[in-house]
Amino acid sequence: MIGIKEFNEICQDIVEQIGIKGHVICSTEEQGAKKLKDKGDIWLVAVYPNYSFDGDPDSYQDRHELMFLVVTRQIEGKSDEFELEQYYNTQQAMVKLKQYLFGEGDQVDELCKLFPNLKVNSVAIEPEYNIFGGYLGWSMILDV
Repeated sequence: MIGIKEFNEICQDIVEQIGIKGHVICSTEEQGAKKLKDKGDIWLVAVYPNYSFDGDPDSYQDRHELMFLVVTRQIEGKSDEFELEQYYNTQQAMVKLKQYLFGEGDQVDELCKLFPNLKVNSVAIEPEYNIFGGYLGWSMILDV
């Protein structure tokens, strides 16, 4: 089981590796909205990991479903170009997060240390709009 303090350290490492403002950890969208409040810049929102098991009672493997979001405060009434720029900037941060988790590109290869059981086919990255009380960006769900 990924301990909460260990998960917080992982999030701190992610923030440093992908070069964003900071992170918050939450269990619900409501809690995430309260923690983000009116923060500017790009933020990592990490959802506390789900914990499950795979296999049989005599031989099982711990599984965790993780969800990371890279978000920025959406500004209503701006142009479509401005919104596209917000999505682009958060997408670039999400690409860096994916590279970090997969050990690709310029990112440090921490994959084996962090998530040795990452199921690559479980990874889904989707755009998000109006989440956490007025943020947009990208979410990533993965099974480790």
